[in-house]
This record gives sequence, structure tokens and C-alpha cells, in this order.
Amino acid sequence: MPNQPEPETTKTAVIITHGDVDGMTCAAQLIRREQGDCRLVFSSAKWITHHLARELEGSRLPRRLYVTDIPASDSAADTVKELAAAGVEVYWIDHHPWRNGLLDRMRELCAQVEHNAALSTPAGVLVGAWLKEEDPYCERIGRICYASERGTEWERNWFRLLSHFIGKCDRPVLERLAYEQDFTPDDLEHIRHQERLEEIAQEILADEPRTLTTSGGRQLAVYYTADTPGVYLGGKVFRHHSVDYCLVRVLPRKWQLASRPRAGLSLAGLLGRHDLAGLTVSVGGRPDRLVSVTTDAADMPPDAHDRVTAWVVEKL
Repeated sequence: MPNQPEPETTKTAVIITHGDVDGMTCAAQLIRREQGDCRLVFSSAKWITHHLARELEGSRLPRRLYVTDIPASDSAADTVKELAAAGVEVYWIDHHPWRNGLLDRMRELCAQVEHNAALSTPAGVLVGAWLKEEDPYCERIGRICYASERGTEWERNWFRLLSHFIGKCDRPVLERLAYEQDFTPDDLEHIRHQERLEEIAQEILADEPRTLTTSGGRQLAVYYTADTPGVYLGGKVFRHHSVDYCLVRVLPRKWQLASRPRAGLSLAGLLGRHDLAGLTVSVGGRPDRLVSVTTDAADMPPDAHDRVTAWVVEKL
């Protein structure tokens, strides 16, 4: 067989980012930086190596490739090495913990690495700090990441709108943010819906939660919001109630488990796959802050919530 031609390099950039609010604010800043001449891919720690490899295997390589709000890994670094050797400029901006030694390796391979393992500093803020001298508006976009706790009305409304699009983001929404455009009537409707969800969350938090004592003597608040998808409690629980952990069933097949910030608590012992009397669950996320407990069981047992709750009580 004749040798295959080497892939050509295009002028188009590629942005690979996480699909939450933080990842979307990163993408909006980079769409602005690239003046829209870019492709947008949503990924995660699980899929990042796959998505990097797809760019390497394509017939035309991007000129620049950004990865934001996704942690690096050894397998991802191997693919970045191949991309860099092929002439692709790789930029990696993230705020998750990386294994020891990986940051130095990535800095050798990438055109730019911005990394801060303090999860309290969002990746969007890191992108904004990196680009603020080049374009001050980028820093303003980055501050949206803080708007669930504080911020201007503009920042809060953009946080609400992006929250609506988690897992289903529409690129034109990010372009409106990138280019300082006004909200559309649909945007305003989504924002009002998110405001209503915030009100429901406040009503829930105003009541005393169901509280259990874990095997380690800690207090666990238990909530069920699966009937009202989109209601976020998470860290807000700890501002209303003096508990150590909170477990929230957010969807029929998904729970969120959070620990009190800065209390030195860890959820690391729960990570991985576990069999709860025939119900298999997977736990992943940020063990010093928030993890998700999910199951792909085809037939959900009616006592699934009780099983997960009892297991968490035992493990903590």
C-alpha cells in the first residue's frame, strides 16, 4: 500500500472542555479569542484521551487545541506528545488535582499550561486571569463561575442561563456570551425558570433536614429532589445546617454527596464501583468536596434510595 499522506494543519482551533458552567465559561472566552474560528467539543476526564486521539486521527489537524476544566492524565499526555510533534499548539487550563510529576511533563509538551489544584478557583477564572491583559472582557466572563455564591446581576443571570444548558449546551448561547450580546427571549425564559428553582431550593433549605449519624459519628443530612430536576442544594446545605455531609438524590439514578468545606473531610473511600445488595453504583468526582453516586441499573429497586443512604452512613 502507498504511504498515507501526512495530515495537513488547518488554521482552525479546537476547544475541548467540560460541559458544566465552569467549562462553558472557558469555552466562551476561547471562542472570543479565536473569533469564532474554532470547533467545540464537550468532554470529561473519562473521555479526554479519546477526544484528543480523534483530533490526531483526523485528516486535518487543528492549528491550536485548548483543553479546559478537565484533568490531565498519563494517557492524555501521550497523545498530547503526538499532537505537539505534529505541529499542534496545545493549551491546557485546569483546576483539578493531577498526579505528582504530570504538571512538569505537560509543561514540556504544551505551548501553555495554567494549573491550580485549588478546586475553589474555577478553571474559567484561570482562563480569565491568563487572557485579561489580552482582553479584559475574558476576566469578566470568568467571574461568572462565582455567581452561585456572589456576583453582579449580569453574572448571576449568565450563571443561571448556563446552568440550564449543562449537558445540552447550544453553541449560540456561548457565542452570545463571547460577543457581549443581549439575552434572547428564550434566554430570559430559561433564566426565570432557574430563578424559580433557586426559590424552591431555599424553601427546602429553610426546613430541618432528615439527619442521620454515620458510623464515624458524623452528621449526614439526607434530601430527595429527584421530583424537581434542576434544584441544586449541594454546598448550600452547610450554610443553613450544622451537618458534616449531605446526600441528595437529584435524579432517579443519581445522588450527590457533599462534605462541609474546609472541614478536612474526605470522600475518597467511596470512589469506584460498589455492589449494594444487588444494586451496582459508581462513585466519582472531587473526594475533598463533592462526588456523584450513579447507577445504570435497568430495573431500579424501590428501596434504592434507602440502600444508598445506608451504605453512605456505613462508609462515613
